[in-house]
Amino acid sequence: MRRHSFLRTMKQVVQAVNSLLWAFFLTIAYGMAASGQTKAAENPWASVPPIQGKEHYVMRDGLRIYLWEKHKEGDEESFFRTGKVALLVHGGTRSGRSLYDLQIRDYSLMDFLAQNHYDVWAIDIHGYGHSDKTANDWIDSHSAATDIAAAVEYITRLRGVAKINLLGCSAGTQRVGVFVMEHPDAVAKLVLDAGFWKGTPDFRELNRKRIENGGQPLPRSRPTTEADFRSDFVEGQFEEDVVQESVKVGLQMDTQRPNVFAEWAKLPILDPARITVPTMIIHGEKDFAAKEEDLLPFYSQLNTHDKRYVLLPDGGHMMILEKGHRRLQYEVLSFFDRP
Repeated sequence: MRRHSFLRTMKQVVQAVNSLLWAFFLTIAYGMAASGQTKAAENPWASVPPIQGKEHYVMRDGLRIYLWEKHKEGDEESFFRTGKVALLVHGGTRSGRSLYDLQIRDYSLMDFLAQNHYDVWAIDIHGYGHSDKTANDWIDSHSAATDIAAAVEYITRLRGVAKINLLGCSAGTQRVGVFVMEHPDAVAKLVLDAGFWKGTPDFRELNRKRIENGGQPLPRSRPTTEADFRSDFVEGQFEEDVVQESVKVGLQMDTQRPNVFAEWAKLPILDPARITVPTMIIHGEKDFAAKEEDLLPFYSQLNTHDKRYVLLPDGGHMMILEKGHRRLQYEVLSFFDRP
């Protein structure tokens, strides 16, 4: 009897000790986890190298052309091996940084590409942003392509690469297209976002009215308004704070905008037979300018079999700053990254 009582007592003691030990270990584990979470909360990106930004200027025919560069810290020694270098060319309303590097949440295409180990550049075509202004031309696509040529020469020399990835948006598609027609050996891949070719009847009619300017002589440039920056967003496809930030930054950087649409009276500007590099055409289904009826014939005549046509749902002309921007970002990265 005493033996059974003793064994029962010992069993209870062992159970109590085990419970205490478990409680002790759990307390320590919880404390370590809490400490780690606190440190992570204090600096959630502690293990992610920061993105660096740097301003550059390049001269072309006496004009200073502004370039904005971003890449992840520590990546700069890898670009000559990886070839991950991209230049982004803006359209007719906004300069480079206000379009491609809007600093609100995850909307910056430049930050997205930099996080994926690209050396990414945005240019301000002359007449825009921080680049020199001139009264000597209408800043048409061929004139803008000369700016791009100066930028590409500078970037490829700096990074030790022979070719560059190129993206143009809206009127920027005409600018990069002309550059590629003239310098195919300098381009690795080409992305045409929210572009046009001959233009749809509605697009040509819109441009006709713009050029007529109510019967008044058309100046080379005009003041930029908030309505200009808002007009390309599609109702229901944007976040209001993003549009507000876009308007604010746009009005700071581009108080005047060149009337580049004057040259669109003579569309088409681009000859698809002279575009021989890997090319992706991408646009949103609600884009007022980019339409399948205009772009599919252009696509079919591109002088390359290495091409892709991407139509994204819902997006408008400013999809790069609309709710569907992440899909557009990933399509661009996928195309640039593929072998």
